[in-house]
Amino acid sequence: MFSYFRKSSQKVEENQNGGGGGGIKVELQTNINSSDLKNQHSDPKFKFTPLRPTNVYLEDYESEKYKLKFIQIITRHGRRTPESNRTPLTMWMCNSMDHLISNKDSPRPNCNPGQLTVLGIVDQINVGKIYRKLFIDHLGFLDAQYNKDQIFIRSTNTTRTIESARSLMHGLYGGSFTDEQEKSPHHSSFLVKSDDEENMYPRNSKKLVFLRNLIKQHPKVIKENQLSELEKFTQKINQIFENSKPEESSFRARGFRSYAGLVNSFDCFRNNGLPIPKGLTKEIIQRMYEESAKEFKSVRYFPEISILGIGRFVDDLNKELKLKARNDQSVKDLKLSLYSGHDTTLAALLVAYDMYEDKIHPVTSSTLEFLLFQDKDYKEPQQPVKLTKSIEKELINHQYVKVIYNHKPIHIGPCKDKEVDGMCPLSEFLKISQSIIPTNYEEQSKLTQVDKKRYLSLIED
Repeated sequence: MFSYFRKSSQKVEENQNGGGGGGIKVELQTNINSSDLKNQHSDPKFKFTPLRPTNVYLEDYESEKYKLKFIQIITRHGRRTPESNRTPLTMWMCNSMDHLISNKDSPRPNCNPGQLTVLGIVDQINVGKIYRKLFIDHLGFLDAQYNKDQIFIRSTNTTRTIESARSLMHGLYGGSFTDEQEKSPHHSSFLVKSDDEENMYPRNSKKLVFLRNLIKQHPKVIKENQLSELEKFTQKINQIFENSKPEESSFRARGFRSYAGLVNSFDCFRNNGLPIPKGLTKEIIQRMYEESAKEFKSVRYFPEISILGIGRFVDDLNKELKLKARNDQSVKDLKLSLYSGHDTTLAALLVAYDMYEDKIHPVTSSTLEFLLFQDKDYKEPQQPVKLTKSIEKELINHQYVKVIYNHKPIHIGPCKDKEVDGMCPLSEFLKISQSIIPTNYEEQSKLTQVDKKRYLSLIED
């Protein structure tokens, strides 16, 4: 597979159709042959293409008035296998952890539930290569050779997110992240928190589970579903599964409990080139994605869900952002932080900041970027200097946060009327973030009988 980049006055464009004219030709740095992308189970009509837009607009990253100071990128992993064994996992193609990038396993190992597929690896390599063209070749923001002091990498403790981070970094830095160096500190230095500390996706607590179940009974949710005739649509999908023949497709999800779960299972088949039931038309598939997004967005009716679900991760992101904004010596050379997570990570952040402008479920390999900019004409205090509250306030008042989702700027709901050139002033961004961060997670996670009565009364009004 080839990618072509062309720099115009406005954007870096990836052309997946083989064109490119006088552009820069970029080959994927893998040994994956086109024949490796399909097997005897694949749909013969399947063609590998990106699942989301790949155009990058340079004007979103460079400006005459502002300089780019720091980047946080939160990603969703690449294409994967199902998380259950109900369908033989021999239908998918995966690599071993030892030969993730080189693709030289022979014979190819069996896939595990929820594992990144070969196509998922290619997804993330492509994301890394787009960022290389942007941050290294065009902006010169990162060093051309991997510099461990410039980049921080964290992943959730799942094989697919760790493999996704490795694949993205291979796309970004090529040889520095090849299989020959997979046991090097480049990979062992990825931060992976223990299960009891993990906060990059919503963790179940009594109150969180109670509120999630209660959302379905919220009057506004019920009304939305009635107006859209969701029950009728759901019955239609179940009937399609009922009528689908085994030789037509192995994908079955009769009696699915949520559209987010349905879409995730569906993606494992369709996006890896495996046949799907014929009754699932483009229109039906589009609505499936939209209903999943509506499920994610419905948590806004109970703000506590965002606080308990993603608030602690927001706290981690903000602590890092504040250190960089204050020019703290501990992050002096840090320029990019990469967080490898899940659809629930991205969706929770989009909802928490009221910036879920997209109409569909976050597709695999999606990226959410928080960009920290500073006024170019601002003269920072000379280092070393004691950081007083007044100096810190002055520093923060000259900095701004821009948010980009899948290469498209989006806007933080509570900050829209305070934006400066499409960016949220850092001081406002930190205030909004503080409203999402729990003050005492353990205490706020508890569910008392008084809490239950209060929440039930809210949906009865």
